[in-house]
Amino acid sequence: MRARAGRGWWWLVACALLAGGCGGDSGPTAAERKAAKQRWVARADAECEKVNKAIADRGWPADLVDLDRLVARGVADARAGLKRIVSLRIPEGAGPAPGALVEELRRLDPVLADLSSASEGLEPGPLLRMADRLKPRLSALEDRARAAGLTECGQNDERFLIPDGVRGPVFAEQLAKVERSLIRRLDKLNRTKVRSPAGAADLYGKLSELTDDLIAGIDRLDPPQWAARQTSKYQSVLTDAKALMDRSQTVFAEHAGTLTPAKVARLQRQWRVMIKRERKARRKMLRAVGAAPTTRPPDDGGGGTDPIDPDGEQVS
Repeated sequence: MRARAGRGWWWLVACALLAGGCGGDSGPTAAERKAAKQRWVARADAECEKVNKAIADRGWPADLVDLDRLVARGVADARAGLKRIVSLRIPEGAGPAPGALVEELRRLDPVLADLSSASEGLEPGPLLRMADRLKPRLSALEDRARAAGLTECGQNDERFLIPDGVRGPVFAEQLAKVERSLIRRLDKLNRTKVRSPAGAADLYGKLSELTDDLIAGIDRLDPPQWAARQTSKYQSVLTDAKALMDRSQTVFAEHAGTLTPAKVARLQRQWRVMIKRERKARRKMLRAVGAAPTTRPPDDGGGGTDPIDPDGEQVS
C-alpha cells in the first residue's frame, strides 16, 4: 500500500512538471494568444499616436533656431514613448515581429539623442549628417512596425518627413549664405556705369558668371524632398536667364554697329519677362521649402534680386 501511495504521489508531481501532459492546463489557446497580441499592438500604437500628435501640434520648424526648439521637444517625446513601448511585456505566442520591433526601437534611441545634440549647435553640416543617419533607422522602424501589425508607429512617412523637416531650415540657411556672397558681387555690378556697347557686353559677361555660380551653389545644397521639384525648376529658370545674358553679351559685343532702338527694346522686353519668371520661380521654391534663414539676405522682400534692370542701362 505504501509503495502504491508513493508511486501515486510521483505521478502527480510528474503531471505538474509536464504542464498539461496528464490532462492539466495546456496554456493560452490560439484565440487567447491572438487577443493578447492585439492588446499589445493597441497599447504600442496608442503610445505612437500620442507622440505623433504632440509633434504635429507643434508644427514644422520655421528656421534653424526653431528647429532646435522643436527637435529637443520632439526627441524628448519620442524617446519617452519609445521607452514605454519597450517596457510593454510581449505576450506569449506573439511571434518574432514584436521583439524585432522592440530591438529596432532600442537602436533608434541613441540616434535620436545624437539628433538633439546636433540641433543645439545650429550647424548645417552635423544636422544634415544626422538626417542621413536617421533615415535608414526610420525606414527599418517602418518595416518592423508593419510586420508587427502596428498602424501608427512609423507608418506615416516619418522616414521622409522627419529628415526633410531637418533639411528645410538647413537648406534655407545655406541658400541665404550662397545668395549673400553673390549679392555683394551683384551690388557692385549694379553700380557700374555702362557707357558703351563694349561696357554692356562686359557687364552681361560678369552677370553670366555670377548666375552660373548661383546655379552651382544651389546644386551643392540638399533641399527637402517636398521642395526638390521647385528647386530644380528655379535652377532651370536661372539657366534660361544665363542663356539670355550670354545672348545679350553677344549682341553688344559683336553687333554693336547694327544696334537699333527697336533691337534694344526687344532685348529689354525679354529681360522684363525673365525677371518676372525668376521672381516667381524663387517664391515657389521658398514656399515649398517652408522655412526661412535666421538672417535674411539684403533686399529679400521682392522674392529675388534682379540680375540687372535693362531699362536702367544707358548705352551711348
